[in-house]
Amino acid sequence: MMHPRNPERFRTSIIGVLAMIGIVLLSETVGLAQRTDQKGKGNDGFRELRWGTSIEQSSKIYPDLSFDKYVVSDAKEEPWKVYVRRGEHGDIENVPFDSIEYWFKGDHFHRVRAVLNSRIGPRTMVTRAENAFLKMNDKLRNRYGNPSDHKVEYVTEIIVVVKETTWIVDQSAITIKYEGVGRTNEDLFTLTMQEKGKR
Repeated sequence: MMHPRNPERFRTSIIGVLAMIGIVLLSETVGLAQRTDQKGKGNDGFRELRWGTSIEQSSKIYPDLSFDKYVVSDAKEEPWKVYVRRGEHGDIENVPFDSIEYWFKGDHFHRVRAVLNSRIGPRTMVTRAENAFLKMNDKLRNRYGNPSDHKVEYVTEIIVVVKETTWIVDQSAITIKYEGVGRTNEDLFTLTMQEKGKR
């Protein structure tokens, strides 16, 4: 076995190397935690409301939350209770929506739906709704990667394009949908975020 000529210097060098390895491992651990936290941020609800929050608790968080309508999606189940906030700023990811709806079932928050309507005019190449769909699609792809599901359909009678893309992220399903211009010269963009098990 070889013995270093200067044991003290050798010991100092070893300690220095071990300290550097520790710093590298700590940096990797912190970096991974930050990446995981960023990915999960905001994927268990919408803004201040987490999935499963009761209507009573939601009303305390947002005092301007008020009942708007019932929506029946399945005759065998209780209807959705849809609420809106009267004083809410309608922007999501810098896209100005016309309305944002909070959907509750069984007294608990499970879905949010944002709607943007627009019209095509004589000088319109790309409508506000189509531009919003493209903008949101790029943002979500950059953030979450390729979507879990993507489909394009055409309504043959009036040749209306319908594009729909979905990402499954942690406990949420995020769906963007564009319904193209039809006979009324209007089109529609919707963003739906909901608890994964409530799709």
